[in-house]
Order: sequence, then structure tokens, then C-alpha cells
Amino acid sequence: MNSKEIAKLAGVSRATVSRVINNSANVQPETRERVMEIIKENHYVPIEHARMLAGKVTKVIGMFIVDIETEDAEARVSNSSYFSQFVNSVVDRAKKYGYNVLVSIVGSVADFENVKKLFLNKSIAGGIFIGEKSDDTQINELLKFNLKMVVVDREPSGDGTVNSCITVNWDNIGGGYAATRYLIELGHRKIGHLAGDLKKLSGTHRFEGYKRALKDAGIDIDESLIARGTFSEASGYRETKKLLSVQKPTAIFVGNDSMAIGAMNAIKEMGMKIPEDISIIGFDNIELSKYVSPALTTMSSSLFEIASICVENLISSIENEANIAADFTIPLKLVERESCRAIK
Repeated sequence: MNSKEIAKLAGVSRATVSRVINNSANVQPETRERVMEIIKENHYVPIEHARMLAGKVTKVIGMFIVDIETEDAEARVSNSSYFSQFVNSVVDRAKKYGYNVLVSIVGSVADFENVKKLFLNKSIAGGIFIGEKSDDTQINELLKFNLKMVVVDREPSGDGTVNSCITVNWDNIGGGYAATRYLIELGHRKIGHLAGDLKKLSGTHRFEGYKRALKDAGIDIDESLIARGTFSEASGYRETKKLLSVQKPTAIFVGNDSMAIGAMNAIKEMGMKIPEDISIIGFDNIELSKYVSPALTTMSSSLFEIASICVENLISSIENEANIAADFTIPLKLVERESCRAIK
């Protein structure tokens, strides 16, 4: 929506729209009221920069880390080294296509209003969102404006509705299944799971993969072997201590590497050895995972591949002026290191 279209709807000239926007005195009150009502109905955000860029593609995309403040400060997404690596990969990939990236943390529900303004005033041509919880509604509200968007770690839509967008996910169920299956093939039967944030798709899907692997192996799911964290290192430490105070699994599949590192610290503090007493497998393959002692076995996906899919499809949507509804699932691979062992 631009000033020419506003003028047409209001039955006035673009000059009149400009005078209304700039609050000039020589506009009839009823005309001003009519123009302002149309501006409001069409969510038109008039700024000088947008008027200068009328008809041109803005070579800027937004990278939004959705990190809504909660009482649980340790669960903040922006504190994760994994997400910072992802942002760096997005910036690097976008640069190759001649696009700049505006990185912003969405720290409250009110911040989504500022995000909407960035889209509607053409400061950005499209946006990539990561960190959303499954019950967040703000992304759906943005999608009602038919914006060019990619959302990472979101339930695929792909149904062509107004709330469709490009979604990119890891194969979280497959990865959770493979991690648990690996432990089973090493001879483990008493396998615990430290789940990540179950309000996020990745948390629930990795948990689902764990349960499916146990079921397929004929192993009963024991709720006392399951702990629930927040994807943070602190929660991994805390919940592992709780788990080991009531159960003694021979192996634990942990929902991400940060929690796994916290779990390893808790295990060592309790006088046990890894992998002699407990095997540990993580998820994500963050840089630190290969430097901890023992080096962490984990499920890995390429951050650069994920960033490439996000950026390339978003730019395609922008430059072809098409709202794409597409779902991408990124495969994972097992990285064997030193934190798991076979048992008889």
C-alpha cells in the first residue's frame, strides 16, 4: 500500500494525502478524516524513507530472535551460542546476495508492533523469525498482512491459507529417534531423557523421537527417567541432579548440547564418570561440544545449510513478489565422540 493507492481509495490527489500526512492546515476536516480512516484501515505507515523507496525493493531483511521475557531468565533464547551462530550464518549468506540484515531481539509482545511497522513502512523486505513458542500468536497476526516471512522451528502450515509461510525445521523427530536408537544399539535399556522446552516444536518433537525409539525396541517408557529442562545449561545441571537422585539410568539422551554440558557437570559433581557410569548424547553439535571432557557425542545439522535455505527462499519470495508457502526439513547426522560406551 502506497500514497497513490490511498489517494485513489479516498478520491483525492496524492498531494492531498501528503498534506494530511504532514498535518498541513489547508485540508478540509472531512477530507482529512476520510484519508486518515483509510490509512488506518489499510495499516499504511507513512514515513519519508518509505515514500522515497516507492516501487523499489528494499535490500534489507530482518533477523528476529523471538525472546519474549518470562520469569525464567535462564531460558532466554538470545543467551544461546547456537542462535548467535545461526544469525552469523544468515548475515553471511544474505551478503552474498547483496542484502543487509537488520538483527533484532523481540523481547516482549509489544515489540511485535515495531516489527510490523518495519514491514509496512518498507524498512525491510522480509523477515526470518526464530525462537517462537508453539503457543505464540503474534507470528500468525503478522502473517495476516501477507508479509514475506520465514519461521524456524514452527509447525509446518503449507496449506495455502493466509497464515502460511516458509517454515524451516530440523528433523527433530528423526534426530531424537536416531540418538535414542544409537544408545539402544550400544546395549542400553534404561535410557533417560532430558527434554528441552516443551513449549517449542523442537522440544516436543525430540521427545517424541525418544519415545518412538523406545517403543520400537520394545522398551517401556518410564516417566521417572524423564526430566524437563528449558534448553539452558543451568536447567541441564539442575534437572540431571533431580533425575539422578531418584533414578540411575545407564544413558541419557539430552535435548540439546547446552543442557548436555550442564548434565555432564552435574554427573561429575555427583562422583560419577562419563561414559563409564552414564553415557550422554546431545543434540545440535555446538562448537563447545567437541571441547568438553569427554567430547560430547551429538546429533548435528549444518547451520550454514539452514541459513542458506532461509535466506535463499526469502529472497526468492521478495524478488518474485510471491508469498511462498513451503516447508523444509533439515536432516541430521550422528557425530560419535567419547561420551557414550557400549554395555553388555
